[in-house]
Amino acid sequence: STAAAVEEIFRFETSVENGTFRYAKEDVVIRDTLIPKGSLVQVSIAGANRDPEVFEDPDRMDVERPNAQADHLAFGVGPHYCIGAPLARLEMHIALTTLFERFPRVTLASAPQDVPWLTVPFPAFRGVAELPVVLDPS
Repeated sequence: STAAAVEEIFRFETSVENGTFRYAKEDVVIRDTLIPKGSLVQVSIAGANRDPEVFEDPDRMDVERPNAQADHLAFGVGPHYCIGAPLARLEMHIALTTLFERFPRVTLASAPQDVPWLTVPFPAFRGVAELPVVLDPS
């Protein structure tokens, strides 16, 4: 479904890679790593969305992945959950549906690894700078 594909896109290439900085209030061990009291900590949302304990084969985009919405953190969680999440989902759904209805044979004009990503001194968001496509390969 398009809804499952939208969730997988948000999980796989989230636009916000990291949470805000925090300081450890006390010594804490996460898995086998000690984070000493006072250490600066930053949570990687992109890393959490690739956690193999949560997502089977997490480095593979699977637009049919079941229930990705329940597990990904692309929009945060709890009181910091993105208020714009429903709008982002709707925009992505409309954009993809419209694109593939109008141009069902659209393909990338270059290899995926050659697509340029935004570069800024301190990125708050991430995304591609441009996405060259061929609308009708014939």
